[in-house]
Amino acid sequence: MSKIIQFSTIGALMAGYLQGDRLFSQVCCGCNFGLGCSANLDGELTIYDGTAYEATAGHALQTLDFESKVPFIQITNFQPEQSHIIKDVDHTTIYNSMKRFIQFDNILLAVSVQGTFRKVIVRRPHSSYTGEDRDVSKIAASQQVDTYCQVKGTLIGFWTPELFGRISVPRFHFHFLDESKRKSGHVLEFDVEQAQLSFEEKPTLEITNPKKDQFKQMKIDINMLDEMINRVEK
Repeated sequence: MSKIIQFSTIGALMAGYLQGDRLFSQVCCGCNFGLGCSANLDGELTIYDGTAYEATAGHALQTLDFESKVPFIQITNFQPEQSHIIKDVDHTTIYNSMKRFIQFDNILLAVSVQGTFRKVIVRRPHSSYTGEDRDVSKIAASQQVDTYCQVKGTLIGFWTPELFGRISVPRFHFHFLDESKRKSGHVLEFDVEQAQLSFEEKPTLEITNPKKDQFKQMKIDINMLDEMINRVEK
């Protein structure tokens, strides 16, 4: 598959459209690789080998039912075009490491980094309670942050050019899944001594927007949006 399938946009999510609006089974289309979040931002989703793992603060990692609804997801079939061994790479140097293999500033990529990590820092949101009005800023401020050291696993994610920064998280967006499938979350920092970097160019992005009237009637402050995406997702 040469495309990324996406439901909704990071802009709509950051603007507060958190409702589960589409069944995971309707979005996944048999794809094996991706990321997103569950309804009401109750958990970070990592799709690996066709299974969606939901990471929620205070809970063991669980799999997402195919009949669960999601507010935002990016998914694809990942068939790496290139794989390389990289050494002594972290979240600040991964860009330059990839530059040795491909010019990618203006294209979309599916990317994985697999190895034993000296350190991975991830975050997970707390689940909502019935009737709670969830605010993205408050959710982000109260998320649980965990640091894992000397852990085997995979970074799963995408590179999105700045040009598409209100559609998807600009630049690298990674989630982590450990080898035992017990640890996961949105990646804040990582450091790996040696890993396998794999990537595939995705020339097509297919987006389906929510259909509910609540989404259509939203007033989105565009001036606020870029700052919000940078603060919450980075």
